[in-house]
Amino acid sequence: MKTMRATALTSFREEIEAVVTAASYAPSIHDTQPWHWLVGDRRLDLFADPSRLLGAVDPDGRQLLISCGAALYYARIALRLRGFVPDVVVLPGGPGYGGLHRDLAGKEPLATIRVNAAKPADCWERSLGAAAYLGHAGRGPIEPTTDMTGAVAALQDAAGLEGAWLATLDDTGDDDHLATGPTPLAGDRRDGQNAVAVLGTAADRPIDRMTAGQALARVLLTATALGAPACPIGHAQDIDAIRVTLREILRSTGTVQMVIRLGPPLPGGVLGEPAPRRPLSEILTIAD
Repeated sequence: MKTMRATALTSFREEIEAVVTAASYAPSIHDTQPWHWLVGDRRLDLFADPSRLLGAVDPDGRQLLISCGAALYYARIALRLRGFVPDVVVLPGGPGYGGLHRDLAGKEPLATIRVNAAKPADCWERSLGAAAYLGHAGRGPIEPTTDMTGAVAALQDAAGLEGAWLATLDDTGDDDHLATGPTPLAGDRRDGQNAVAVLGTAADRPIDRMTAGQALARVLLTATALGAPACPIGHAQDIDAIRVTLREILRSTGTVQMVIRLGPPLPGGVLGEPAPRRPLSEILTIAD
C-alpha cells in the first residue's frame, strides 16, 4: 500500500494535464468554460476566468460560479480515477459576498484541491468518470415512454450528497404531483413520462452556487451512468423570474439554481456533443 500511495502521489504532476482536460468537459453557461487552473505541489487551485463572464445573461456571475463548481466536481472524479484522494476547500478566502468581486475577477481561488493520499477508485467512481466523456442528452426530441422513477431517486441522492436538493415537475402539470418543502422528493411518475427536474440549494451565497455546480455535475454524470441522460435547460436558468416562479410552485424555502430535463433521446437520436474545448494553454498554469 505504501508503494502504491507513494507512486500515485509522485505522479500527480504527470497526471495533472489529463485531470484538467477531463475537468474541461464539465457543463458551463452557454459552454463558455469560464475557469482557470493553477497547479502547485500536490495542489490544484480553481479560479474564475473573468473574460468568460456573460454580463447580459449572468450579470452577477451566478451561472459562472455554478459552471466552475461543475468543473470542480469533474476534476474530483478525474483525480479519483487516477487513484488520488482530493481534499477540497471551496472558497478558501471565505463564503460571503464581500469578496465576490475578487472571486469573479479571478484574483482569489474559488476552490483549492490538495492531494495527500491515494486510494483506488471504486466501481461507481469509474462509471461516473466514464460518463464524463459520453456527453449528455441533447436538446432534440426525447423518448416519451421511459419510466424515470428509479433514476430520479438516484439523482436526488446524488444532489443530496453534494449538499443540494432535486425536485421533479410532473409533465401533467398537476400540482398534486409536486413536492413541497426545502428538500423536495420526486413526484409520482405513474404516467411513465420524462421528468423536468429542478436543482436547488438552501441559500444563494457564492458557496451555495459552487455547491449547485458540483451537484449539477454529479446529477448529470449519474444520469448518464444510469442510461437516463439529462440536459440543463438553458433559457430557464438565464431568467430569474422563471426560477422564482418554480420556487413558488414547489413551495420551497430554498433557491432554485438549475432546471434539468431528464430522459434519453428517441431511438436513433444521439447524445449532445460538447463544443470544442479550450486549449490547456488558456486554462492551466503550472507553477514552478
